[in-house]
Amino acid sequence: MEGFTQVGYLGRLRLFSRNARLYLLHVIGMDLIHGAWEVLFNLYLLAVGFDVRFVGIRIAVLGIAGSLASIPAGRLADRIDRKWGFIIGDGGGAACALVLIMSEKAEMILAFSAVSACFSALHHVTESPFMAENSEPEERIHLFSVEQGLATLAAMAGALIAGFLPGHLMSTEGMTLVDAYRWAVHIGIAWWFLSLIPAVMLRRHVSEEVARARSEVVKKEHEGWMSAIRTPKTVYRFVVIGALLSLGGGFVLRLANVFFHYDLHAHEHEIGMVFAAGSFFLAIGAFAVPLVVERVGEVATIVWTRFAAIPFILLIGYAPELAAPETVVSLAGLAWVLRTTLFNMSGPAFEAFSMGQLHPTERATYIGISHLFGSAMAAVGGYLGAVLMYNGDFRTPFVVMAVLYAVSTALFMRWFEGTPGLSDPSSLQESVL
Repeated sequence: MEGFTQVGYLGRLRLFSRNARLYLLHVIGMDLIHGAWEVLFNLYLLAVGFDVRFVGIRIAVLGIAGSLASIPAGRLADRIDRKWGFIIGDGGGAACALVLIMSEKAEMILAFSAVSACFSALHHVTESPFMAENSEPEERIHLFSVEQGLATLAAMAGALIAGFLPGHLMSTEGMTLVDAYRWAVHIGIAWWFLSLIPAVMLRRHVSEEVARARSEVVKKEHEGWMSAIRTPKTVYRFVVIGALLSLGGGFVLRLANVFFHYDLHAHEHEIGMVFAAGSFFLAIGAFAVPLVVERVGEVATIVWTRFAAIPFILLIGYAPELAAPETVVSLAGLAWVLRTTLFNMSGPAFEAFSMGQLHPTERATYIGISHLFGSAMAAVGGYLGAVLMYNGDFRTPFVVMAVLYAVSTALFMRWFEGTPGLSDPSSLQESVL
């Protein structure tokens, strides 16, 4: 018990392995472009002449391609060194982004969006298992939290670049809006490629937990893509919870910049500031997650942060009904920041909890299955949300999102209430006794 009380927040951070620290450096560069991309690419598509329906079609293509690639990516990630998942996934994604931001033909944009989604699937199914394998149970929540905190700070920087740089380039260099969008994205992509350097420096690592788990199943090899699943009931529950969130989020999240631009008449710099503020406070929330988990546990942290975010989802959508034109962006922006901070605080806790409940040899395969259904649901939600917004209905997507988030959170509470997480105070105390 003495060891448990002496190792505090900063002590956990100092225990991070070399691989974990290199991965955190990789995350900073990788998410810089993600922040810029979320602000600009849909606006770029509108600027070159596409309508909101095409944005919805592209979102659907992303979801379908990511869904189809998820299971093969999960199986591949279970067989190769995790760092090659980062390098292949992120390097391919950066190359696709370069093509996309220079394209104006619908066929090219949809084709490379599909290819990009496949690379993204490989990265996605590699990330959480890597962090789980490079951390001990008592420090895992800290690693997940710091990773999300640094990722969101990088995304904040990218959003600020995307929000202000196009206007600066147009006024000082005389660029067109489309060219300004392209230059802003190119800067972010340069950092994306630089982020591959620490990924290349990662060393192959097999933790004692993973080695022991693999030795347990080496004599029980079965054929088939489901052979890695050891706890099907738990996997099923996590997949259902994630699929409902993806369907609800699909109606809004990839279309948020369209909502702010069309319904609230916000300019690029205002959208960039809103997204950047959301990232900044999310980072603070992510860094604070271990402190919350130490007090109330992983499950309670997940449930109450997700429920608390739901009213702000509705407030974003109904801001035009509640505020004057001169203040509507501020109200919706504040609600966006609060929703982003509260809901995404559950992310590190959920990742740590799910990785702790799953057998080490099934983690990447579970994420592949989860990504399959999640991407498919996000594709459906994204297309339907775009159709609704194209027809002038900007309220229904937020209502659907709020309802599905509530259902997903209620199911999580029903299925896992009372289940201890490995980062819960009681579990940590037991681990040192």
